[in-house]
Amino acid sequence: MAQSLEKQVEQFLQAGEKKRTILKKLDNGDNHAKLIYVLNNKSLLHRRHKYLWINVALAIALLLVTLNRLLAISNAGHFDFYLLADFIVPTINFYVLREILLFQRTGYMFLTVLTGLALLYPENRTMPLLFVNIGMICLAVFLYVKLFPKNEILERRSKS
Repeated sequence: MAQSLEKQVEQFLQAGEKKRTILKKLDNGDNHAKLIYVLNNKSLLHRRHKYLWINVALAIALLLVTLNRLLAISNAGHFDFYLLADFIVPTINFYVLREILLFQRTGYMFLTVLTGLALLYPENRTMPLLFVNIGMICLAVFLYVKLFPKNEILERRSKS
């Protein structure tokens, strides 16, 4: 069975290949749009190593916020129709955590936007949680800028 495009790209990135080289090797015309998306969504290996500890700190902060939310759900002690709705935020947080741990571009974008939106709720603006949320936004923006520089964003070729 052939490997998925994402796994092939990840293997080339782990080998230290550049994104444009990977694009030339794997582009067969039919997969061009998906290949561009996958390449733009992943960071290069040397940048992953350079910002690993900042990424781990961001992941730990997100995990702590998620566990705090799960603890608040369990302490509420109500088991009704709204219990399912209570688990939406932790589920999304675990998805974003996965994306961040895999150094995916979309994870940093989602984390920035969703944490910013979370500040609209008064419970997220209490003193210890406010600093954690603002710190997560700052770290996510910092890592987004450093891991995915604009000059390395690959463009789709026009259909002509």
